[in-house]
Amino acid sequence: MYTMVFRVVSTKLTEEEHGILLDVCNIIGCTPSNLIREAILKIINQEQRTIQREPNLLQALSRELNERPIQQQKEFPSYELAKILGVRIN
Repeated sequence: MYTMVFRVVSTKLTEEEHGILLDVCNIIGCTPSNLIREAILKIINQEQRTIQREPNLLQALSRELNERPIQQQKEFPSYELAKILGVRIN
């Protein structure tokens, strides 16, 4: 019998980002955990399909992210989540 193991992933949000997250969850009727999990899996699935088409893309993306200044690297996941949620980041 196989037992699935789950791992915890956490992040920090500003008060404004957290409020927007809760608003979106209330609108679509889900928990923040479920929304975050679905957003992560959506990004992973999109990237896996891209990687399968272009295997060297992962290496190129890794190089690009590693060359960015630290501040930009921190903003990248927030931008992607905002894009999925349809939220505008200033």
